[in-house]
Amino acid sequence: IQRDDLNSIEEARGYKRLSEEFNYDHESISKLMSKSRSHISNTLRLLTLPEDVISMLEEGSLTSGQARPLIGLTNATVIAEEIVSKNYSARKVEHLVKFKKNKDQNKNQDANIVKAQENIEKKLGLKVYIVNKKNNSGKVTVVYKDLEQFELISNLLTKH
Repeated sequence: IQRDDLNSIEEARGYKRLSEEFNYDHESISKLMSKSRSHISNTLRLLTLPEDVISMLEEGSLTSGQARPLIGLTNATVIAEEIVSKNYSARKVEHLVKFKKNKDQNKNQDANIVKAQENIEKKLGLKVYIVNKKNNSGKVTVVYKDLEQFELISNLLTKH
């Protein structure tokens, strides 16, 4: 685990071995390796990626920073191939994955809810998320970036 030329998958497998064979938890491994607990957890999570994405990490065509946002995605392989072919930065990958997740969420939503969300966003000029559950309860989230935007929302909601 301490070799200089170790790739992230070799590192993850080393941590996994410490965990499985020696019953170390992430906190113990982090102290032993002088790494943060979150680094250990994030590195181990790379092992949950599809085998072909893991192969890309092992051969060096994909970095752990580029691969981490793909964890848990059903289309991780397709996105990984796009990342490699277009040479996206880790930051670009995060934005791409976020965009694709939002697009997928909107596909599964009722067209009326999506339309309402778009209308509210246009009126406010702020990002809005509407979650509608099967029993038609849910929540509306309005995202603001500063105190001025918060005051705009507050004033609109408390007008008489």
